[in-house]
Amino acid sequence: MSRQSIIDTAAAENGTKESPANSNKTKYGQWYGLDGEKWCAIFISFVYHHAGHPLEAIDRPKGYQSCQSGFNFWKRKNRFITDPQPGDIVLYDWGGDNHCDHTGIFVRWIDAEKTRFQSWEGNTAQGNDSDGGQVMLRERKKTAVAAFVTPLALDSSPLSNPNTDDTLEKGDMGSTVTVLQKLLHDLGFKITVDGVFGNQTETIIKTFQQKHSLAVTGIVTPEVLGVIQEEASLPDVPEKKFTSGAFIKKGDSGAAVISIQQALNKLGANPVVGEDGVFGNDTLTAVKAFQQRKNLKADGIVGPATFTALGITDI
Repeated sequence: MSRQSIIDTAAAENGTKESPANSNKTKYGQWYGLDGEKWCAIFISFVYHHAGHPLEAIDRPKGYQSCQSGFNFWKRKNRFITDPQPGDIVLYDWGGDNHCDHTGIFVRWIDAEKTRFQSWEGNTAQGNDSDGGQVMLRERKKTAVAAFVTPLALDSSPLSNPNTDDTLEKGDMGSTVTVLQKLLHDLGFKITVDGVFGNQTETIIKTFQQKHSLAVTGIVTPEVLGVIQEEASLPDVPEKKFTSGAFIKKGDSGAAVISIQQALNKLGANPVVGEDGVFGNDTLTAVKAFQQRKNLKADGIVGPATFTALGITDI
């Protein structure tokens, strides 16, 4: 087997379309065990497998379903390269927001300056780069690339300093857990955003894993996080939310927000505010009403004066 076998296997799929249109249903999804889902990464997994170079178990045993999951995995495994060879994997970031949107297989550079290249891709089309529904040979610009990757399937040389201490599980706490919980909250899960990975967070992670046909472990690996991030359409590394300090406002999250919500309810908030640690519209309305009752500036921002009125002295 060789790199050329990967290119040849991808080329043999040229023009294959999902059926019916706009369904994401393909033979690639059937093979992967996840038909009806966006399939650009599933296509790459299929090609590598049938070319005799099966990928590592990334977010599922047969490879990867999520571009962001693949990015997180190969970054952790030190598989990023700067000079791709035919058959290497490409991960794209169309918006420059550190979030992977699409993936392909590098074929060749088109120009001597190495600014443009060809790539075999699934679920693409002219005018719809990431969800176009067919297999095509595309021309891409290097400026849209998040990473080039030589997976273990093509290079079994030892890794240097792989980073393996980056999972989240029950008992962990801190800002990284807060970011995870906020992502889950944004996905509609009823979760307390307090920065503590307890029973509730573990149960929700297991529910998410089951829903997405992932191994149900309750542990958040970088690959699982990638699937969560892709589902939420958020950047790879969301900016840390402000969780403590002198001023708390709409959009903040964490233990300080829970303290505010609990104090508002204790002091008669009507309607009662959900104590979920997320400063949303309901909390904003309750804060403004409380400030009005206390003859404070009703701006919805919890500063020193409002903290004092709420009886909160330690955040």
